[in-house]
Amino acid sequence: MATATKTEFLVETQIAAFPSLQLDCGVTLVDVEVAYETYGRLNADKSNVILVAHAFSGDAHAAGISRETGQPGWWSAMIGPGLAFDTNRYFVISSNVLGGCRGTTGPASIDPRTGKRFAMTFPVITIADMVRLQKMLVDSLGIPRLLAVAGGSMGGMQVLEWALAYPDFVAAAMPIATSSRHSAQQIAFNEVGRQAVMADPDWNEGNYYDAKPPARGLAVARMVGHITYMSDASMRQKFGRRLRDKDAFGFDFSVDFEVESYLRYRGSQFVNRFDANSYLYITKAMDYFDLAAGHASLAAAFEKTKTRFLILSFTSDWLYPTYQSLEMVSALRSRNVDAAFCELPSQYGHDAFLVETKEQSEMITGFLERAQQSTSNAPVIEHEPGRQLLSRLDYAMIAELVEPHARVLDLGCGEGELLAWLGEKKHVRGQGVEIDTAKVRKAIARGVSAYQSDLEQGLADYPDGAFDFVILSQTLQEMRYPMRVLREMLRVGRHGIVAFPNFGHWRMRLSHLLSGRSPKTELFPYDWYESPNLHFLTIEDFVLLCRAQRWVIERQIFLQGDKQVKRFPNLLAETAVFSIRG
Repeated sequence: MATATKTEFLVETQIAAFPSLQLDCGVTLVDVEVAYETYGRLNADKSNVILVAHAFSGDAHAAGISRETGQPGWWSAMIGPGLAFDTNRYFVISSNVLGGCRGTTGPASIDPRTGKRFAMTFPVITIADMVRLQKMLVDSLGIPRLLAVAGGSMGGMQVLEWALAYPDFVAAAMPIATSSRHSAQQIAFNEVGRQAVMADPDWNEGNYYDAKPPARGLAVARMVGHITYMSDASMRQKFGRRLRDKDAFGFDFSVDFEVESYLRYRGSQFVNRFDANSYLYITKAMDYFDLAAGHASLAAAFEKTKTRFLILSFTSDWLYPTYQSLEMVSALRSRNVDAAFCELPSQYGHDAFLVETKEQSEMITGFLERAQQSTSNAPVIEHEPGRQLLSRLDYAMIAELVEPHARVLDLGCGEGELLAWLGEKKHVRGQGVEIDTAKVRKAIARGVSAYQSDLEQGLADYPDGAFDFVILSQTLQEMRYPMRVLREMLRVGRHGIVAFPNFGHWRMRLSHLLSGRSPKTELFPYDWYESPNLHFLTIEDFVLLCRAQRWVIERQIFLQGDKQVKRFPNLLAETAVFSIRG
């Protein structure tokens, strides 16, 4: 339990014990223990609980200062009062995984049937086994449902397993820098580490607990692993080719470079706190993990999930590259599951999920806020941009067209102002697509399920009729392939709402006529070589297109400043808003 002080909070690890645990391999473990820590206070209806799952080499000590060691938790920058996982609002649980070596039953534990350490007689475990034990822990604390599960790397695998194994138990899931299954390369790196451990003569088939541990093999395994956690840019910035405490090469096999010294240090430190057999078991569990196993596809695996997702990846993470996160997002979108996604720029490689805390925090804060509102009767917090939104008349007209409680997709959603307003005022179930990373971050921070993507790649992941309304506001003229986008929006939505600037406005015509140059007006303040606009369509152009495609124009609204235009819209209107259907 966490104890708050003026500047920090102290925590101590607790142990929960269970009589048995059924494993995927068919073995039943008896007298199972799990180490865990908690932070914050449980509210009256126990609806504010967040489970945080650690990565491969982590443990239960996720936040605060340990009473036992005096060390901060591995995610202390994210968990605490006023932080992303705000312990003034949420009750956070973190546990050491099954097979670990930091208080939870694993290879170094005593086998109650023999009175000796398990060593390599410990049964092979899976990520699902780890989650099953976490579920037993959560149940023992009397918690009826989790507000959220969050974790990076192997922790993200546990998050995904939670969402599928217990779809009614998890309201929100945050898998960060992770994968639904390991690639051949990821398995290969783990196998190199395992072979390094087992090749050490001191490993002795796993029976080293009363003798010298396989420190050399485990250190090498950690060195290899640590290389995969960093990026080329971060290593170049941190070490370059700098020499270590010398001015010239030693022409021997001692340490020459700083990076060599660093890796040796990391390896030796790891040996002091981690069990070699746990290394073997946990890496194998990661390699076995395959979310689509037993299903026709990854998308089919998400068929029954009711969980809301926030998926994050990092540009320089080559251990768990973004394409693996996009596979999950694509599968979720194909089942119309509420999923937000952002790829964050970073030079820190896979370690970014532990380092880039500020960038993650603003999104996690907004995501959790909206998740809590959706699972309780708490009043919706109205954001300031939402209050000012309807000062833009085109947005006001779009908002008027959208029906309450509708399913809405906003293409080119920007910072999510419109979707946030529609959620607050009309209780729509909204999702957005936006290519700009900074805008996606702000949209998610606002509680909007925004997905970072280029509209030109299409909406093929979404099933037909997934939405009631699909909005394309002030974006059509910037599309390289507008027909593709229009057809797709009418496929996935019952109604399409299209707003665009009218290039037939009289000021545009007059500017062109008098100057003989590409128009540059207050409405279009761009030089021709800077303009984001690729297609200079008019209201009449769009009407003729709808007729040619046999799209039904349900409603058309024409605007000049803050007034509606009733006559000669192609000449007098600056902006047009159309509601159409296929």
